[in-house]
Amino acid sequence: MALGAVAALPDNVLRGMAFWRTEILVALWGIAGVTALTGAAFRVEGEFGWFPVFGADGPSLPMLAILACVGGLVGRGRAGVACVLACLGVLALSPLVFGLFTGTALVLLAGQGKRGLCLPFAVLPACIPADSSLSVPLLGVMVLLVGWAIAVQRGPLGVLPACIGLFLLGRLLAEVGELPLLSQGVLLVCGGVVACAGLAQAMRGQQATALVAGVAACWYGMLVLALVLALSSPLGGADTFRTTVVLGMGAPAVALLGVLWVVQRSEASRSGIFHTPTVRCLLGVVLAQCSVLPPCGGFSVLWAALAGGSYSVEATQPVVALLAVMLVVFFVTLGVVLSAALVRVGLLLLSAPQDMPDTPPAMVLPLWVCAVLSSILAFLPGIWLFVADHLVVGPPLPPVTWQDMTTVHFAGHAARLTPLLVLLGLALVLLATGLLVRMFGFMPFVPAPRQVAAWRQGAPVYEMLPDRNDPAPAVEGCHGGGMLPLWSAWCGFFTTPAAVPVLRIPGAGGILSRRGKIFWRYARRCLFVGISWCEAQGMILILLLMGVGLLAGLFVGK
Repeated sequence: MALGAVAALPDNVLRGMAFWRTEILVALWGIAGVTALTGAAFRVEGEFGWFPVFGADGPSLPMLAILACVGGLVGRGRAGVACVLACLGVLALSPLVFGLFTGTALVLLAGQGKRGLCLPFAVLPACIPADSSLSVPLLGVMVLLVGWAIAVQRGPLGVLPACIGLFLLGRLLAEVGELPLLSQGVLLVCGGVVACAGLAQAMRGQQATALVAGVAACWYGMLVLALVLALSSPLGGADTFRTTVVLGMGAPAVALLGVLWVVQRSEASRSGIFHTPTVRCLLGVVLAQCSVLPPCGGFSVLWAALAGGSYSVEATQPVVALLAVMLVVFFVTLGVVLSAALVRVGLLLLSAPQDMPDTPPAMVLPLWVCAVLSSILAFLPGIWLFVADHLVVGPPLPPVTWQDMTTVHFAGHAARLTPLLVLLGLALVLLATGLLVRMFGFMPFVPAPRQVAAWRQGAPVYEMLPDRNDPAPAVEGCHGGGMLPLWSAWCGFFTTPAAVPVLRIPGAGGILSRRGKIFWRYARRCLFVGISWCEAQGMILILLLMGVGLLAGLFVGK
């Protein structure tokens, strides 16, 4: 209630507090997030004695912690009130109260127009029985509407409808249980449509805000796919897909919040804030945590999905196993293309001007928080898996140990991923590369400059001797007494008309033989350069192969 009041009241009512409104909101959201994480760690459940309409159960407290991160970044006004209403909806014990609060939050996000009319219908599945025949079609409509809401939002507020949609979908699928194949197909198709539409927006968008909103929509669609496989399918690896969803709501979600905040801040200020090396490094960290690069947070999600596909294939019939393989391949493809979209985001943001004054550290404090928090959740995934164990309904994890904090593991399965070991392997490869550079005195992949004969710098030297009796001009692009460029020689070889005089060099044959010698010398020069490069970089290539073998041993070794 205090958060809603501070976010919505005008300045003349708050008087002196209005100057510190931002700091007060951040402090209150921080207290709410820490309280939710503490309650989730200690498995606090039950209704609130002071107001029995609200209460805490399995998924509510971890989701409240994520919404607190969103609220701390969006600030005041309608966006802040929408975050408060979403938090109250998550804590509501009645489906009708949940629909009231979250529907109002979606209306505040949509504003006026057709979105304001359509988005409140996304919460209709909460208002009907879970076993109704209309439940699955309405869930499909909800997935599409929430994906639309994410794609049109700007800034960190885009994660808010995703949290609402995933929370409602997880709750209802947990109540329904296993669905028929057709119903599963409907939900999977809706999630795939949202993911593909988000990828198309991310790969085709020209503005940074629209581009990152497409990335967020694709992330939401991928989690919908994993959530449907975890809760409504009879696959043997359903618990691994459940872990995939929990991991996807951890480090990638926090890093995505940082990227969304950076883009919104950049467009609001209409100036580049990425000209300092510190800010560029932080931006690189949050972009990497969203991608599938090992050992970042997105890679852990991808690894868990691959493990789920493997266990599903082992324990199902051939036809269902084939469908599971196709879905996992589709999921992996989405993750890879999503990483390519993140490269577009980085190139677009890092193209800011360099000659600007330094950004005050307080202006990039949210980026610091998102980068550090996402790195902790990515490299110590066991902490988030323990805290958010009930984010998706399923069998509880065993008591966590110090060793489990650094690994991703599944109950009853032998597969384990330790991101810190992967990070250590990459660090050793970079260290060995640096030692080789110091020992042999050359930089990898950079050919050593050396002086060679003039004819090896390009085409041989020639003289232009046109026929004095013919007024026709020389071939365009050729300059007498200099080097014959490759493109001009190529064009002249195929396009020289008969009226153009030949190059008359004393003691030489016809034009075809002379130009053939030119191209032969150029090809021989390219061959010499390629052989010398391979000889110089042989040790680096061997080292890279050893690094690939090391990483492969970390994943497939026993």
